[in-house]
Amino acid sequence: MIELSNVVKRYGQATVLNNITLAIDEPSIYCLLGRNGAGKTTLLKSIAGYQNITSGTIQVDGKRISTATLDTGVSYIENFAKHLNLPVGKLLRIASEVNPDYDYDFASEMMERFELDVNKKFNHLSLGMKTMVSTIICLASNKSVVLLDEPVLGFDAIMRVEFYDMLTESFRRHPRIIIVSTHIIEEIAKTIQKLIVIDRGSIVFFDTLQSVETKAFSVSGLQKDVETATKHLHVIGKDAVGGLVTAYIFDDPPEQNASLEIHPLSLLDFFIQMVGHKGGTAR
Repeated sequence: MIELSNVVKRYGQATVLNNITLAIDEPSIYCLLGRNGAGKTTLLKSIAGYQNITSGTIQVDGKRISTATLDTGVSYIENFAKHLNLPVGKLLRIASEVNPDYDYDFASEMMERFELDVNKKFNHLSLGMKTMVSTIICLASNKSVVLLDEPVLGFDAIMRVEFYDMLTESFRRHPRIIIVSTHIIEEIAKTIQKLIVIDRGSIVFFDTLQSVETKAFSVSGLQKDVETATKHLHVIGKDAVGGLVTAYIFDDPPEQNASLEIHPLSLLDFFIQMVGHKGGTAR
């Protein structure tokens, strides 16, 4: 379980995490979405104990997290992760030797699936293969919390499909909290169960993917008709062209009638409406 209470992280005068309170208590695959600079990596590093927060508390399985925490119970891999320049096979063996819960069989199976040369040194791998090795080591750790920061960086389309399959297989074998930060939104929608959206250092959405599929809609028509239909609904964004208006809602949709067009939003469109800004203000 991850518990964040009034978490603030500042770099100088810049507030990167803004009073975040969040409880993640159910084993699941979570997707963390946010624009560049929204605070995704800072949030993950703070949960992993890679850096201290300015104020507030972070706990994982009841243990308070800081850079002084010896065993956080968290396995974290960021993009551009680096390892000692050793053969890949030796890196896996070292990881298993220092962690009695390490799933060496899973790591070996994934190495074969991705045709990774165990004798090749880490620094001689392509960017995509470096990321894949790092991710395999992270998932095989069997920690209660796994954090993956942009894990598909450098992957081609086939590798990304294989990665999502690997993620699902890892969770099937060892259900736990897995949080994946990514920009490739539509692809991961097939794998995740829950969604976390961070914007300007604050959590603006935390719910199931199913809730997005059943409550995120666009409502289009003449301005007066759209305003009447969405008057008591949660409107997350709005566009206008001439006399036609489209309102984006996260709510039960209004009843269909001839004056309105109502369509479900894709995960990408929902994300855009949640974090889109015009003129420096939230839409």
